[in-house]
Amino acid sequence: MNKQIKEPELTDLLDELDPPYESKEELQIGRILDQYGIPFFYKQATVIYHDGKNQIWKPTFTLPQQGCYVIDYLSQANDQNSEDNIIQKRKDIYNYNQIPATVLGPKDLEKPNFRNDLYQKLKEEFCRFHNPLAYGMKY
Repeated sequence: MNKQIKEPELTDLLDELDPPYESKEELQIGRILDQYGIPFFYKQATVIYHDGKNQIWKPTFTLPQQGCYVIDYLSQANDQNSEDNIIQKRKDIYNYNQIPATVLGPKDLEKPNFRNDLYQKLKEEFCRFHNPLAYGMKY
């Protein structure tokens, strides 16, 4: 009776550690952040001033080491124009609240170079956040 014990796959081990993602796209983004070693909070409550009052929003990912940079994945857009409008409106609201953000929709994840684009955005934001002259006047 030689029973072999099957070693768990790495993905099985990761699944146990993952937050309760609401979609496979959120899982994909979370795994990318994990692979780059970027710590994040999933659906952390954030106060946003919008429509004349403070509201609690829960951006998909908040990156504490990047100055509370958020990556917000919006899956509710039905068509291209609607998705672009929703994403731009959300970007404008984050900008008004002085929260650095990348807002993504389904079409962003379909791009063949999405992973690299996201990495470049995070790299630029990290450099900007950690450079005190980036927020000052340029001479």
